[in-house]
Amino acid sequence: MSGKQHKRELKRQREVRRAAARRAERQRTIQTLIVIGVLVAVGGVLIFLSLDRPAEVAEEPTDGLTDTPTDGLTETPTDAPTAVVPNDPGFTPGVPVDPGQPAATGEGEVACGGTEPDDAAASRPQFPGGPVQVLEEGTDYRAVVETSCGQIVIDLYEDAAPVTVNSFAFLAAQGFFDGLEIFRNATSIGALQTGAGGNEASWDIGYAVPDELSAAQTEAYPPGSVAMANAGPNTGGSQFFFVYNDAFTLDPAYTKFGMVTEGLEVLQEIGAVEAGGDSGETPSQRVYLESVTIEPAPLVGATPPAGTETPAGTETPAPGETPPVTEAPTTGTPTTETPAPTPTQ
Repeated sequence: MSGKQHKRELKRQREVRRAAARRAERQRTIQTLIVIGVLVAVGGVLIFLSLDRPAEVAEEPTDGLTDTPTDGLTETPTDAPTAVVPNDPGFTPGVPVDPGQPAATGEGEVACGGTEPDDAAASRPQFPGGPVQVLEEGTDYRAVVETSCGQIVIDLYEDAAPVTVNSFAFLAAQGFFDGLEIFRNATSIGALQTGAGGNEASWDIGYAVPDELSAAQTEAYPPGSVAMANAGPNTGGSQFFFVYNDAFTLDPAYTKFGMVTEGLEVLQEIGAVEAGGDSGETPSQRVYLESVTIEPAPLVGATPPAGTETPAGTETPAPGETPPVTEAPTTGTPTTETPAPTPTQ
């Protein structure tokens, strides 16, 4: 066998293994959903999941139903992925495909006196080959999110959740989130869900993002937490949720990839919008993500550019002093646990 033939054979074997892993993961998900269906029938727990990718926020389960299950049906598989799993491994990463599915838009007025963005109903791309790497190693990032009700700034956890943050930053750079609605307000757990290309939880971005749970396990989900929605282990996509109060007490099964540093009051104002509809969780007024911009986080204490004002309470280091830098998010003592979104796919 020549060298080229050997390489082709190795590639074929890798693709076979990946396909087998995807089939096994889908079977595990099916088994998990069967178990959840039994629990719903017995305990009345409302968890909305489907076999498609993005997840929806789940209501707080009754006691004992989130304990480690027998038979291991929902345990994290030993071959759990540590990188994005594309729907089509042979497709070029970062190349968009237009599914021809315009985003569903509501008919109510826009909250906070806002207006509907021009691209609100545009068809969002899918990426069957997965994202490309956009983050630079050693850089601390933040996301600046403009909404119908004001600005939200998120400190991104690129160290604790590098795969998730890179996917989020990649999609933001594509303008994917711009004009999408916050389509779910799960008031029972204080969570706002968004990021679905069709403004529906059944949206599939084209690849699966693995779970990165270290921050959630150590910090839980206090108000201001930003985490991925999912439909089971390692099924993250483009959908995520904001926690806006201390009602969120779900287990740490949702990748926490950021923390709001500015604009928690904006989230709370959005959370105060009355929810209703068939699910009881559809905001009565539309709220949009007008834009999501990823940028390096400013150094704490750094001297502002000439012509800019130093914010009140910010000390400028004396000549010769080394200004403190923003530390990577630490996993401290959990404050208030918060529930995560269980997406309806």
